[in-house]
Amino acid sequence: MEGGPLRTVPRPDRGSIHGARRDPDPCPLWSPPRTNAGNRRERRPGACRSRPRALRSGAQRMRDNGTSSGGDHTSRRDDHRLEPEGPYLGPVAPPDGPPSKGFKRIKVGKGQILARTEAVSWSSQAVAEHGSLYQAALASASRTLYGRGPVPVVANPESAGPPWLVRRYYRGGLMRAFGDRFLRAGRPRSFSEVENSARIVEMGFVTPRIVAAAVYPSGAIYRADLVTEFVPRARTLADLLFGNPSEGRASQEARREALACVATLITRLSKAGVRHKDLNAGNVLIAREAQHVHAILLDLDQCRPGRPNDLMNAKRLRRRLARSIRKLDSVRPRSDHDDEGNLTNDEMRRLLGLDSKTS
Repeated sequence: MEGGPLRTVPRPDRGSIHGARRDPDPCPLWSPPRTNAGNRRERRPGACRSRPRALRSGAQRMRDNGTSSGGDHTSRRDDHRLEPEGPYLGPVAPPDGPPSKGFKRIKVGKGQILARTEAVSWSSQAVAEHGSLYQAALASASRTLYGRGPVPVVANPESAGPPWLVRRYYRGGLMRAFGDRFLRAGRPRSFSEVENSARIVEMGFVTPRIVAAAVYPSGAIYRADLVTEFVPRARTLADLLFGNPSEGRASQEARREALACVATLITRLSKAGVRHKDLNAGNVLIAREAQHVHAILLDLDQCRPGRPNDLMNAKRLRRRLARSIRKLDSVRPRSDHDDEGNLTNDEMRRLLGLDSKTS
């Protein structure tokens, strides 16, 4: 190689700077702090006060944030979380937590119940004798409605006031095969509906008054019931549009009025910032009182707060409702003998505030 042979340079003692050997530094990138006398300050093994925040270990960052990998501390970010996330296999409802306003917490066997004062005695006896509110209602129903399953209506045990409707929660869509079984993760659906119903009423919306809610845990799953006051002279939007085996469909004018009423409800929901994950023609009741028609919102367990005046939320709600009407139209077609009374799909979508080109 041109330029002469390579020369080797002696290397100083490994771990030594001026020939004096020292102990390995736990923080080799940064010099440790020293006292005025020039001696090293004592520090915990593995600690490095001069290490910048970006290079701190995961355990140190967790301590800085108020968290711990093995302790009971929780992140400050989680203090305002409304619902637990992830698997929740403990008690269905915290036994020491306050019940929802106006409700009393009852425990019968494994069942947990939130009941108003007038429903405490009936709920306790029903679960003790029949195992659930739903089974007790099926045994003494005065009439039975149908949704995803039978919905029994029972006489008011107080002999005053409207009858009570008892609904068992069932899965729908792709999870329909699981029936009435829900994984114990997060807040139970019946208890969530109690809380959401109170918030919705405070916002000025109409929803059936909840009398009791129950949860029956079993291993990693639970079943749930909800008891509400029965709303007389009310039909779902689906029944008004397409009829049912016991009642025919409503007149053309009544159907137009119902669709316009639901469109107004959707506008109000979007202005208030309410997001309903399962708005469809089966969970909106249309009630008539004298000359006044109003929409009653059902299935509030999956309602979530959103941004007020969210136009995209309104569009999503309208599209979801239109899809459910289109699906019902294909499964339960309108009668063919009354062509003059039929509303076209385009007219229905226009009454809901949707462009006919919108899917």
